[in-house]
Amino acid sequence: MEMRSLGSSGLEVSRLGFGAWQLGGHGWGDCDRDQTVRAVRDAVDNGINFFDTADVYGLGESERQLSKALGSQRHEVVIATKFGVRWNEQKETRTDISPEYLVGALEESLRRLKIDRIPLFYVHWPDGRTPIEEAMAALVRQRDAGKIAAIGISNFSANEIRAAAEVTEIAAVQMQFSLINREVIEQVLPTLEELNIPLVAWGALTKGLLSGKFSQQSEFPDDDTRHRDPDFLGERFLSNLKVADGLKTLSTRLGRSPAQIAIRWLLDSPGTTAVLAGAKTTAQVLENCQACGWQLSEDDYQFLQRLTDDARSPTAD
Repeated sequence: MEMRSLGSSGLEVSRLGFGAWQLGGHGWGDCDRDQTVRAVRDAVDNGINFFDTADVYGLGESERQLSKALGSQRHEVVIATKFGVRWNEQKETRTDISPEYLVGALEESLRRLKIDRIPLFYVHWPDGRTPIEEAMAALVRQRDAGKIAAIGISNFSANEIRAAAEVTEIAAVQMQFSLINREVIEQVLPTLEELNIPLVAWGALTKGLLSGKFSQQSEFPDDDTRHRDPDFLGERFLSNLKVADGLKTLSTRLGRSPAQIAIRWLLDSPGTTAVLAGAKTTAQVLENCQACGWQLSEDDYQFLQRLTDDARSPTAD
């Protein structure tokens, strides 16, 4: 397994991280709890030590299940979780990164994860109300109190990243980034490189789309997050399927699965420190792990970029 340091945080993480949203049991259709627990354990056995969740995933359930699946190994791996999306008894959600909300959210995450300190604690989303500087200062106080080892931010704009970095060292910035969703390269990556902040990519397989398992006939139930995701709707879905088909073509030549190639493209992209990929089964974990330990040729890397450009072109067939 390839490993990298998250800046000067002291955290050493596997470049392939395990995205644990699906452990919340909501938003991904049918999900066998026993299989997902086994997938977590097999991820550890295959060198993955970086596990990413959030308090809002399953309204706390993902954190509980991740802790249960890891068992005593939860003290040995790098668990990253997030706060900033709160919910009420009706399961309605809204963003809130206020210092007042932070304290309770952090304590609840510690309780659900059954650990004394969270290795990497992210602000999940800006809320548009709380000044970034106030939120970061509150996180620093919790780090000084020993509740957090390192501070991260997720889904921030370049200006918001700068504001956060003015207050404290940022161990990682998590952003959506995939072969299909490449906006981060222009919008955020130059700022991260200037400030020397590691990038952790989420959405590596665009919710499974780049694995090549979907077609124009694919349908998603109302309880599946893909049911309303723009990447799975209308003309955008059709153009994304063209990218998936191109991955299949390269897959045949390289003897690698489309998912492995899509993850490898990210790992080979300048500025990417780690890539998160979810998995429901052991087979998916083993497949994802095979994205590590090799590199795309420059020609193949550029082919994949052109593939996306051509698929999104207004003149594409």
